[in-house]
Amino acid sequence: MDDMRKINKVLEHYEKKIDLSVGVPREEYERRYQNVWAKMEELGLDVGFFYWYREMPGDGFYLTGYNPTLEKASGVIAPGKRPMLLVGPESGLLAAETGLDLETRYVDAFTLPGEYYEGVTIENLVDVVREYVGKEIRTIGCMTAYDIMPCEYYKTFTEDLAPDAAVVDATAILADLRYEKSEHEFACMAIADTIACAGVRAMLAVAKPGMRELQLAAVADYVTKSLGGESYGCETIVTSGARCTTIIGPATNKVMEEGEIVQLSCSPSYQCYKGMCRRTFVLGERSELQKQYFAIMNEGYQIAIDELARVCETGESTHTIDLKPRQFYATKEIDGRKMSDYHFFSTAHGTGLTECLEKQLIHPYREIYYGTNVGMMVDMGVYHYPNKEICGGCVESAFHKKGTKVVCLTDLPADVQDLWGKGI
Repeated sequence: MDDMRKINKVLEHYEKKIDLSVGVPREEYERRYQNVWAKMEELGLDVGFFYWYREMPGDGFYLTGYNPTLEKASGVIAPGKRPMLLVGPESGLLAAETGLDLETRYVDAFTLPGEYYEGVTIENLVDVVREYVGKEIRTIGCMTAYDIMPCEYYKTFTEDLAPDAAVVDATAILADLRYEKSEHEFACMAIADTIACAGVRAMLAVAKPGMRELQLAAVADYVTKSLGGESYGCETIVTSGARCTTIIGPATNKVMEEGEIVQLSCSPSYQCYKGMCRRTFVLGERSELQKQYFAIMNEGYQIAIDELARVCETGESTHTIDLKPRQFYATKEIDGRKMSDYHFFSTAHGTGLTECLEKQLIHPYREIYYGTNVGMMVDMGVYHYPNKEICGGCVESAFHKKGTKVVCLTDLPADVQDLWGKGI
């Protein structure tokens, strides 16, 4: 009962910060179509196709507001025409809930194999797209990244649709438009990040030795759904002890033990926009080794966020956001091991309709520049030190860059040890 009381206190605290009426209005979708049409005309495209599924929803959701369940989906857009959804007949019914009134067709390519649907006409994808375009197709644009677009569907939208047409790499159209965020998008992302903080705060409040990782992850899942998160950017992460070396490994039935290092993360999806909060703590009193580790990791994180603010203000290259913490870690050792060897991945990445697979992954040795209004996560991970007491941990927080200013959406401190076992 005490644990449930703590969880409810967390819910009461955070629900006051969340307005579930927030979303992306229809007018913004109409502006997106106009932006896409302009880019298509620049490339001379007669039609463009895009593809998505629930775990990789960016391109499709950006244009249609629809995200399938189990089934995959695709869409096409032609200059001057609103997109047409090409879906399966089960999750395709959800398209009506978006309120965008897009033409929606049930096609063979996206119907679950072998299923029979009473009273439903399943159409041929190629025939439907030709009808939609309404003229000879001479130039086709692939608008979804090639590592996401399945070869079978690519062939259907190109060789089968118009064998003599030129095919253009148009993947930059949606990637670039999705990168720059509107105020409505920022608002959705802020809610997702608020829910993420609540999920981690609740897990910290009730974590104890003897719990299974999945039991603790269930707390964040309960909080996420209770506060309005409809899905996840990634599964709730709880890793303990040596399992922290898995970095983004899912929670398991491993029993957490006193004194172990524990990594927590919660990545809710709100209106398909993703949030994230990730923190690390010790399930008990920290050893001297753990105290050294956390002090170094937390200082590296602070260096990164200070550099993020400076880069956003000056407009300089983003590479120093990663390079400066690496240089700091190179000056620090634990038991003779240089800590720069354990700064495993890049310090910051873009975010939006996916948690980490958006444009703008920074690199310590490449000059890359931020856009004007963008979202990012500072993701400071120190992993694979060869001692399970300090074998892996991370501090990850959400930030919004608006013009030259940067705002942190994560309200938890970098070091959350003092929050362990405490509610609000």
